Amino acid sequence: MSALLVMLFAGCIVGAAQETEENKESQSGATSVKLSQEVMNPTTLAWQLQLEEYAIFKTEGQDGFAQNFRFRGIIPLKEGFLIKVPQLIRVITFLNTAPDGKTGLGDLTLNQFFLLTKKDWGEFGAGWNIQIPTRTDDQLGSPQWSIGPAFTVTFTDLGKWQMYWIWENFFSISGNDKYGSSAYAVLRPNVFYTWANGVYAGIEPEWQIDYKTGKVAIPMDFRVGYIWSGKLKYNAYIEPEVMAYRSDGYPRNSSNFGVRLGFRWYLPM
Repeated sequence: MSALLVMLFAGCIVGAAQETEENKESQSGATSVKLSQEVMNPTTLAWQLQLEEYAIFKTEGQDGFAQNFRFRGIIPLKEGFLIKVPQLIRVITFLNTAPDGKTGLGDLTLNQFFLLTKKDWGEFGAGWNIQIPTRTDDQLGSPQWSIGPAFTVTFTDLGKWQMYWIWENFFSISGNDKYGSSAYAVLRPNVFYTWANGVYAGIEPEWQIDYKTGKVAIPMDFRVGYIWSGKLKYNAYIEPEVMAYRSDGYPRNSSNFGVRLGFRWYLPM
């Protein structure tokens, strides 16, 4: 069933890419590349709704199919109420399934980025994260509240290439006596190349490091997607991922192989 879903989704991307000649003419190479890069840029001020299904076919030390379904809404502000700079507020929640079939809510994450610097080369932003333990089972999320700073650097003056880095930190602030304190970071190196017809390809892995033990999880992925414009702007993609390296005993990412299917709606301010 999952393999069929992947095939159907890939077919949708290919079908969407086969635009009419009229639409192709209305999107010149420069316009199409610019459109794609604006949609992918995490610091673009735009209302967004992002849905992503991560189908996990192999989990370390466990049998059975697992999945993480992510809902992410992005709220843009041209100027904050207290800090008078452009900013983005992200609301992220999950519906997860463990390898044994247990399904329920994952944790809720709130993120706020302040866009502090905008130059010809790109943008720099800083903010904070808070992770709220809304999971319905300990297999599906963390039992602790966590908070920490976040930073992003985006490089956009690279022609058809685009690169951005996101660095998020999470430090537990509850349950430390019961569960032990937690301190880790998520680093997201993103590199994409966009063609003139709206097709793009690149990587967007989520690398993790535990500050207390030094243990890491370094997955690698490869995303192929298509961005097009109608009444709104849209982004659809497929992204296989494999665990390239994981330290023995690293607890937060046990996925060895999976495939992400994503769809995003984008509404400029």
